Parts: sequence; C-alpha cells; structure tokens
Amino acid sequence: MTTSPVEWLAPTAPAGSIEALLQWPRALDRPFAATRRATLAQLSANILRHPRLRADAASVALGYWLRRAQIDRMAKAFAQREALEPQLVHVPAGRVFHLAPGNVDTVFVYSWALAYLCGNQSIVRVSGQQSEVLAALLTVLSEQMQSDATLAAGNRFVTYAHDDDVSAALSRWADHRVVWGGDDTVGRMRALPLSPHASERAFGSKYSWSMVHAAAYAAADEATVTSLAGGFFNDIFWFDQMACSSPHMVVWVGVAAAVDEAVPRFHATLAREIERRGHHGTASGTMHRLNHVFDLACEADLRADLKQRDFLGVRMADGEPWRKEQCGGGLLTHVRVDTLGDVVAAATEDAQTVTHYGFAIDELRAVAGEMGARGVDRLVPVGEALAFDAIWDGYDLVGDFVRRVAVRCAQV
Repeated sequence: MTTSPVEWLAPTAPAGSIEALLQWPRALDRPFAATRRATLAQLSANILRHPRLRADAASVALGYWLRRAQIDRMAKAFAQREALEPQLVHVPAGRVFHLAPGNVDTVFVYSWALAYLCGNQSIVRVSGQQSEVLAALLTVLSEQMQSDATLAAGNRFVTYAHDDDVSAALSRWADHRVVWGGDDTVGRMRALPLSPHASERAFGSKYSWSMVHAAAYAAADEATVTSLAGGFFNDIFWFDQMACSSPHMVVWVGVAAAVDEAVPRFHATLAREIERRGHHGTASGTMHRLNHVFDLACEADLRADLKQRDFLGVRMADGEPWRKEQCGGGLLTHVRVDTLGDVVAAATEDAQTVTHYGFAIDELRAVAGEMGARGVDRLVPVGEALAFDAIWDGYDLVGDFVRRVAVRCAQV
C-alpha cells in the first residue's frame, strides 16, 4: 500500500499516510436523521455570516440551499418516498469517496451534504490549488467540526497530489464513489477498481446552451430584458463560464428579422448588467476570447464586435454548424434556427443544461422528452443554470446515496 501523504483539511490535522485514514471506523446514521439536518442548518448559518463567503454569490446560493427550510423539504419528500414503498427499508450506502472538480468551488459541499443527509460516511478529495472561496469553505467546516462531534466523526476533507495509488486505496475503501471532473478524470478513475460490491456515479465533460424565443425577447419590456441580463450574468460569470451547466451559446428560435433586432439588445443589456455588477475580467481573459474568435473566424462565417468589454458575443451565419469549443470567460456564440425542432435535432449525448426564455410549458415538456432521449439533462429558466438540485445530470443523487433493503412477510 502507498505511503503518499494525505493532507487533512477538515478537520485540520498534520499530513499523514493513507493507511491511517483507512483505519477510520465506520460512522453511519439513518437517512435524514434530525441531528444531521440540524448540522446542515448550522453550516448554512456559518457560511452566510462568513465575510468572504457572504461576498461570493455562489457561496451565498449554497448557504441558502443548506438552510433548514430547504433541508426539511427534502426530508419530507424522502419520507413520502418511503411511505410509497412500505416493503423497503432505506439505509445509507455506507462509505462514500467524493472527488471534487477543480473548476467549481462549491460542488464538493453539495455532493457531500447529500451523502451526509443520507446517513453516510464520507472522504472528500478537493483540489490542492485552493482559491480563497474553497479555503474559506474548508475553514468553516473545520471550525464547525470542533463543536460537532458527529460531524467530525464521520467526515474527512482532504487533498493529495494526483496519485493513483492513493485514489485506488480510497476507491477500494468506498461503498460508493462520486467523480466530478472532465472526461479525462472520469476515465482515469474508472481504471481504478472499486470493491466488487460498490457503486459509482461519474459526472464527465458536458456542454450547455441557452435557447431564446427571438420574437418574445424582441417584444419584451425593458424590465424583463434587464432581469434576463441578470440571469445570464449569474449563469456565465459565477464560475467564469467553466461550470458544465454554464451556457456557451445562445440559440435564437425565430425568423432572421427578429434575431437581428434581439441580439444587439441582448448585448447592450448584458453590458449594462456587467457594469452594474462591477465585473471586470482580466487582460489575459480578453486576449483569450479574442484569440478564440480569430481562430473560429478561420473556419466559420461570423460577425463579432471586438470592442465589447468583459464579454464577447459572436453572431454565426445561418447554417453554420454548432461549435462546442468552450473558451470560457464570457464568450457567447449566437446561432439562429427556425423552430424548436431544429434545436432538438442538434442535441447530443454530451449536452447537459438548456436554459430557456419565451416558451410555453407545453412546448418545453414536448422538447424535453425528445432532447432528453438525445442526452440533455435539464431545461431550466435563464438564471438557474447553476442552481444545484438532487436530480443532477438526469440522476437521483439521493437514490444513489441510499440502499434499499427489501422486507416481506410470509403469505398466510
């Protein structure tokens, strides 16, 4: 077994060997126990009053997601599920090994919190390249562990250098493994075997976009398009467009004249929203966007206003194929299609989130069935691309974190 060092981040402790971590005794509980719900409510309060996290919109969203009312709603839904399956007893999956992504600071808390609610024991590996937000979240967790013995007894947040021996040892330890990362990360982890009785959920590379009814947008009042600009800002800039659910393309559904009117209005309102929020990207980000567009112009017919600051909107000529290269940092490509059927036809298995505006619920439900069969996981309103849910990438994470024990009586 490897002796590579593992750094304990929460609770804080000197770096040690993986062997010491794997000798940790089991610490499980029944799903949605009241004590665990109270722990997450306290964590919510601690996040929302932390000065650094209170200034980070994604951390504030996390804090609200963990608040007592939200957790109690999840507990109620779980109780209703149990009531519908009286022949089943739900128990924790057991020991869970989470590998968090390096591009979205808050994802590891969502993943861990659901496992924790379901009564599991967790080891969470986070990136060694800690941002201020990630470091603050770990500090909050570590401090809460000092006064919450149950939280400290069953959870470890660690980091270690990319080391397949350490990951393999933790994978053998786990009853369930959760891998968040790109396709390369998923492929590398899947080469490391789990226990024969363990399960896994992996979240690889995905591509997301927005679809907007062009005529509805062009006809919307100023308050509506301003609100939409705020939603687009959140979807794009919270994680610098690096989250899998952040849109990289706006698909305008409608005739060319309506799109010609809508796109300049979209750019103007987004620019005002960026200015209102005081968001200013880096010079390197600006150069990256420009280089990406120049490369794209070598292969495609497009129009771009290179004077745009802090974002860059690129209008693709009608008929150009959809480009799924992800530049990030505020680059959006605009494409036009005639009907929602054209959007459905372009959906592929690497699609994740489609944000939308201007369509009726019946239209959305109809295309959701068709796009879902092709790979799309979520259709949500503009502004909710990054809103986490227990149903993610089409999978029920609460269902992943529990086992079902069948109980039947003999027929008399």
